Amino acid sequence: MRKNRPGLLALLLAVLIVCVPASGQAQEPTPNPLLPPAPPAELPISAEPARAVEVSDEEVVRGDPSRPNVSLVINVGAGSEPAVSMLDTLKEKGLRTSFFVLGWWAEREPGRTILKRIADDGHEVASHGHSVFDLTKVSDAAVRADLENADAVISSVTGKTTRPLWSASAGARDARVNRIAASLGFRPIYLTVDSLDWTQDATADSVYNRVMERTVNGAIVVLHFDSPTTVRSTAGALPRLIDDLRAKGFSLMTVTELLTAQ
Repeated sequence: MRKNRPGLLALLLAVLIVCVPASGQAQEPTPNPLLPPAPPAELPISAEPARAVEVSDEEVVRGDPSRPNVSLVINVGAGSEPAVSMLDTLKEKGLRTSFFVLGWWAEREPGRTILKRIADDGHEVASHGHSVFDLTKVSDAAVRADLENADAVISSVTGKTTRPLWSASAGARDARVNRIAASLGFRPIYLTVDSLDWTQDATADSVYNRVMERTVNGAIVVLHFDSPTTVRSTAGALPRLIDDLRAKGFSLMTVTELLTAQ
């Protein structure tokens, strides 16, 4: 028996040398062929990709009337002092909405800091055209150039195309203009409720009362970011509008969410 002990010790030492890697790091165990293979690890369930609004020359004026969903869209590019406090309000209220931006404004905004903040805050940035006030009075080529220029300027700041959402400046559009827009990958968006916050006599109360009285399921409600009275009218009405529309049972969302029922 004593003569066999050195051989046994040598065998154990050889096993240890094989099982322990020289680097001291653990190695993956060799699968046991007598056991069934382990089931594959469960893959995480990915979120459903966001659906885009369908491209068409059919103008949208309202979302699904059977759902209590509303979009408070904000047009940008009227040229007066921007009501930056509206961005603070939206952030405080946890609301992401849609901004329809004029290309000329995006092009000339000092430092483009406001547009960048709009995008960085998670809002949907759509096109309001570039600089042609009435697209119905210019050539097909001029319509195309206006929409393409706007998208190029805005996307250079936000990093995202404005397609497929576009609304005509001042609502100046017709069937021809809408067809051209659709051929470029846009969907014409109009409105359900005009807040009239762009008028010279608009006040916070007039904007609030008009929107609250006229908002219905699926409504696209248009507000303005830089109209002549925005700082004292729209900006003052916005906190109450968000709170009280929600209190009435409306869900506030972007245009894409409104039209795809997400």
